[in-house]
Amino acid sequence: MRATELCVTCWLALAATSAAAVGIGGCGGGVQRRAPALTLPTRISRLEPTAPLPPPAADGQPVGDSEQIHAGTVTLAVTVTQVIDPLTDSGASLQPGTRAIGVRVQIVNRGPGVYDSSATGDFSVVPSSGPATPVFEPSGVCRTPLQDFDNAIAAGETRSGCVAFAVPQRAVIEAIHFAPHADARHRLSWVVGR
Repeated sequence: MRATELCVTCWLALAATSAAAVGIGGCGGGVQRRAPALTLPTRISRLEPTAPLPPPAADGQPVGDSEQIHAGTVTLAVTVTQVIDPLTDSGASLQPGTRAIGVRVQIVNRGPGVYDSSATGDFSVVPSSGPATPVFEPSGVCRTPLQDFDNAIAAGETRSGCVAFAVPQRAVIEAIHFAPHADARHRLSWVVGR
């Protein structure tokens, strides 16, 4: 209901209540009560905000900033330290029309429990178009390790690693997300190029 409709509704309800009070006051008694005179406004103005609304906040922090998130029995401090675009000399098997990118990260487990997950499930990339798929990197700075760096991180431990993705050749990388245990309802975001 708009503010003008609400105001008129309130005045009409008050008028009806006052009329009912006059009728009740006049029943069975010798004293006649008179309802106060009601004056309805002749013009109702629309409510306007006094100051412009602030613009919506950007979805995420700049690359390099650390963010904290609760994940079950642990609190994690996660940092996307670098986005390598394009990722060359990785030996990745790519589909035609795609390129490899690397996302270097650091995870600090502030405890009290152990964090055990998968980097390719926890981290994701948001390209301007098309999908971003994790890929195996047999060599180079973003080489895929035999044991995932996101496995069994003990309380107080810091782990660093790199996750490689295949993205469309012409796509721009807009954001990086971290969702603990791949639960997208709770996630951190970094805006690329900020």
